[in-house]
Amino acid sequence: MPNAIKGGVPVIGLLFLSLAVFKFAKGDPWVVWAILGFLFGGFGVFNLRRT
Repeated sequence: MPNAIKGGVPVIGLLFLSLAVFKFAKGDPWVVWAILGFLFGGFGVFNLRRT
């Protein structure tokens, strides 16, 4: 039963991270968006296993 639930892709975190990259490219303040992306699990996409 412990393997029955698998984590999904953190969509909201990825949205905030992509917004941070977009703001960084434009030269606007981007740090807040990167922090929100981190808090909502956006960096967890780099640890996902593809099995």
